[in-house]
Amino acid sequence: MKVRRLGLALSAFWCVAGVVRPAVAQTAEPIDHWNTNAVMAAVQVLKAENIQAVTSGGRAAITARTHDGLNVGIYAKACDPGPPGVEPICHGMEALISFDPGARADRKALVDRLNHQFALGKFMDEPDGSIRLSSYLVFDGGVTPGNLRAQLASLFAIGALTTQTLWPTTAAR
Repeated sequence: MKVRRLGLALSAFWCVAGVVRPAVAQTAEPIDHWNTNAVMAAVQVLKAENIQAVTSGGRAAITARTHDGLNVGIYAKACDPGPPGVEPICHGMEALISFDPGARADRKALVDRLNHQFALGKFMDEPDGSIRLSSYLVFDGGVTPGNLRAQLASLFAIGALTTQTLWPTTAAR
């Protein structure tokens, strides 16, 4: 039943992400390094809110709130240092969604269960008491805008399904 629910959720997100389109729509230039505008466009298509381009640790990042109410951070990773005043070229990105399972939760058991349930990303038990979902994308060789949207849509779908595991009787947090 959970596998069917996951499949339905991912199918709905993939349609929103624009994966199911005619071949002509997929001819956009591949993204071969971090591009703030391309990542922001993907997040906008997924109907996220409060989208902001920020800097984190001297590197580009985007923060947003998914349409399910989850906070997401998307960070430029694997960056080559650039000369002063020039933005570094980053060859990957990491998208993170954090959850607060509550003080009484067995976080280690939840992380083990979630990692077993959802192989798309990596769930981690963080020192601050949260559980973090992480997904990494490498741009080397180029990623189409449609694939970028699909990757983020899948992460958002797993995030929404995670809330059902963590808080089965309450709304997404």
